[in-house]
Amino acid sequence: MRRRVLILLAALVLAMISGTALLSYLRSADRRAVEGKQGVWVLIATRHVPAGAPGAEVRSLTGRIIVPAETVPDGALTGWDPALDELRLTAPLETGQLLLRPLFQPPAPSATPSRRITVPADRLAVTVALSIAPQVAGDVTAGDAVAVYASCPLEPEDGAPPPRTRVLLPRTEIIVIGEAPEPAVPSPSVSASHQPVLGATGDGPAVHGERYVATLAVGPKDAQRLVHASRYCALHLALLGAAATVTPGGGVDTDGLYR
Repeated sequence: MRRRVLILLAALVLAMISGTALLSYLRSADRRAVEGKQGVWVLIATRHVPAGAPGAEVRSLTGRIIVPAETVPDGALTGWDPALDELRLTAPLETGQLLLRPLFQPPAPSATPSRRITVPADRLAVTVALSIAPQVAGDVTAGDAVAVYASCPLEPEDGAPPPRTRVLLPRTEIIVIGEAPEPAVPSPSVSASHQPVLGATGDGPAVHGERYVATLAVGPKDAQRLVHASRYCALHLALLGAAATVTPGGGVDTDGLYR
């Protein structure tokens, strides 16, 4: 009996020695593997994240792993910066991919449509439809000073006084001539050699990109007068010379035309 106890004790001692030796070997192997290295926690994607995802969404799809410091690339995230919540992911992330700071950028500013019209601070831009002749043969352009004449009413009733032409605006400025062009979308069935030329058709003036509207800079009171006249009267522009002065008056009608 005593002999059996001694054998069991000896076996136990040998087992403890073997376990200690094995643990020591493993620890020695780990030391050899990471000798001269330092572990660093880094953030990785835990699933696929598409480009354009907001940072706040990416934050909920990240995890952490520890890797040797020397293998960590510049810009790798070791922790989440709350400032990233307001940024956007510029490229997709795959599962297990390191999160890099350069992948997060501010949202691209929305495109602002360009304008052809610059309105003076104390003026309103009012556009009226005019044919070529009332635009001084189409020779007025942005920046020109013009006088505006109105012949009213445009369609007088029977028995009513004849139309009268008066100075509506003694002096105002042309802001722009013509309409803003629409984006050109040529039809696949029409070849380039058969594309219509604006203003060259025999069916009347083209609607877009031509000189059949004029935009004027006017004050608030003159704006309502010009809008009303454009609906019920015929308008005519007169290009002002450098020393020309127009004085509003009673105007002229058909009966007094030759008096």
